[in-house]
Amino acid sequence: MKFIEKLEENILSLLLVAMTLVVFIEVLARFMNTGVLWAQELTLLLSAWMVMFGASYCVKVGAHIGVDLVTNMLNDNAKRIVAVIAALLCIIYCWLIAWGGWVYMVKFRTIGLELQDIPLEKWQAYSFITIATLLMSVRFAIIAKDNITGAMIGMKLTDEAEEALELQEQGDVK
Repeated sequence: MKFIEKLEENILSLLLVAMTLVVFIEVLARFMNTGVLWAQELTLLLSAWMVMFGASYCVKVGAHIGVDLVTNMLNDNAKRIVAVIAALLCIIYCWLIAWGGWVYMVKFRTIGLELQDIPLEKWQAYSFITIATLLMSVRFAIIAKDNITGAMIGMKLTDEAEEALELQEQGDVK
């Protein structure tokens, strides 16, 4: 699993650096009264890739916001059961999105369409839909496994209220 974690973090870092460089080059080009024809399309693609891989990374680190009002009232075993069911539902959802992305890619590959400004086939550019959602399903499978084995209780979720109180105690929030 360390390989997947490093791969995901490296992909996100690479996407962020690439997007920043493309935007920087485009800004410089505009100062010289010119432009880079493919910059906008590439920036949008890099952004879309980053959003999808970022969502998977957020599952890993527990950065998604969850409503846990009801589950907080449950005992640890019930929390684990609810978390496993929720993780399985999330895996099914990810697989449905991945399947839809796969169908989308196959259609574009069959048709042979290319992007408007970049000499790249659309199916290659949009492959992130399938790849990232399958990676996200792996993240949810890890959460389900950890709840089954007892390594985790519930889902990893961000508690905004708790974080706000901590920040206020530190004097960062007024």
